[in-house]
Amino acid sequence: MTTVSGRPPARRIQDAVNRLMPHLGDTGTCPDSYNTAFVSRVRSPGGSPRYPRALQWLRARQHPDGSWGGRIGLPVDRLTSTLAAVRALVDYADTAPPGPSGSSGPSGWVTGALERGVGYLRSSASGGGCPSGPHEPIGLEFVVPELTRQLRAHGVRLPPQAWPDIHALRQDKLARMAASAAGPGSPSLRYCMEVAPDEALAGAAMTMQMMQTMQSPGGSVGCSPAATAALWQKTGSPRALAYLDALSCRSADGGAPEVHPMEAFEIGWSLYHLGRAGLLPSRAMTHLGSLAGELDRRGWVGFSREFPVPEADTTAMTINLLPHLGRNPAPSLGLLLRYEAGDHFFHYPGERGASVSVNARLLEAFNHSPDAYAAQRRKLIGFLCDTRTADGYWLDKWHVSPYYATAHVSFALGRSVSGDLGLSATRRWLIGTQHADGSWGIDGGQPEETAYAILALDALADRRSPIPSRTAAAAHRYLMPFLDAEPHDFAELWLGKSLFTPTAVVQSAVIAATHLSRPCRAPAAGG
Repeated sequence: MTTVSGRPPARRIQDAVNRLMPHLGDTGTCPDSYNTAFVSRVRSPGGSPRYPRALQWLRARQHPDGSWGGRIGLPVDRLTSTLAAVRALVDYADTAPPGPSGSSGPSGWVTGALERGVGYLRSSASGGGCPSGPHEPIGLEFVVPELTRQLRAHGVRLPPQAWPDIHALRQDKLARMAASAAGPGSPSLRYCMEVAPDEALAGAAMTMQMMQTMQSPGGSVGCSPAATAALWQKTGSPRALAYLDALSCRSADGGAPEVHPMEAFEIGWSLYHLGRAGLLPSRAMTHLGSLAGELDRRGWVGFSREFPVPEADTTAMTINLLPHLGRNPAPSLGLLLRYEAGDHFFHYPGERGASVSVNARLLEAFNHSPDAYAAQRRKLIGFLCDTRTADGYWLDKWHVSPYYATAHVSFALGRSVSGDLGLSATRRWLIGTQHADGSWGIDGGQPEETAYAILALDALADRRSPIPSRTAAAAHRYLMPFLDAEPHDFAELWLGKSLFTPTAVVQSAVIAATHLSRPCRAPAAGG
């Protein structure tokens, strides 16, 4: 991490905002093992890897225990990432010319990497069931069965009853997709086309036609490099290959991102963080106007124009940003009712498991017109109260850190909802879990988690319960060096098909929290 000294904190914060803004909407996500593995399997006409740097990326990032995946040791991320990486190396070993032992050929590093990777999978499979839980990668119920089937077909010996629990999840997901009437157009299927089951595609003969129908104008399937690589392998689509070539050219190290593009998500979340800290620059208005225009044209906003599926989260985020444009959000709130379910609101139709952060975001939106949407607010408050842990924090399906979910619930409940909802316990938990170095984090301190803790405490603060000055000052000292951080300085905490980092979103949270924790903002008395 590069640090720059000699500038006052306020100047460094403003400089960080200025660095963030020029590329906002196109910063993207960090590379991940899962998507890089699928991209590494794309071949040139002569049979050689079209993206050899992707193979070298996998080589450099195998963990000592043989697995692949993010720096945070989430078992399901390590499982899906390792399955994808082993599948890619099996494919390479089957097609590449042999080389002498110790060379870069398959009999060299690939052979050893495969042995360690398969060893990890066997050890994981012998644990008795799929390591699922509150944090599951997107498409887990399709990824594990399909990649396991493919590896066995290529002679990789895995225990016959490996990860049996996943099959029940798979059948449940297929039933939900059918019930939602989304069918082959479901968001999960679009995003995970590389492992889509034949049952969801109405037969294998339909696969090619379905995949071509789902291709976006920019050439991708679901903005997913893995799904797009599968499309190219099945159809030879020139637009799919152009998309992959463009990603390779923009990659600094050969790795492929979790998702690209994701301009609306990146803009919305980043500007929301800056807005909470009062740091929105004038140039942000153009971005906000673009999101508002999308909302006006279609009645919803997706994470990218290249993923044309209505969804609650980015739509609600856009509505919550409208006041920065001087617009009243109330007339747009009716657009959110299409996502209402029995006891919560859903993110996408047919999803398995409701998202805490999405429901918090919708509550924050309905708070703009509390009387008109009293029934919806009661439902959302009830859902959030029911999903709170005994210690007063929340967990979410889209992020592994409780600080992310807790922050977004705090934004919705903190100052806008009356009555004692136990938020004093949330505040105590936040203050009590700060590490000695001023950071917060579930696996040691992380700047992103520290940022959410400060943002949550700020949302819960009032005259009687300000952020304790010692808490804020310690967090500020910890966060300051990360104003100059590089993308690889942030651990992967977001859940897609594997763990990933949306770089600009994380940077904006760090900037906002660094500003909010400045000692000059903290009260004089310690707490």
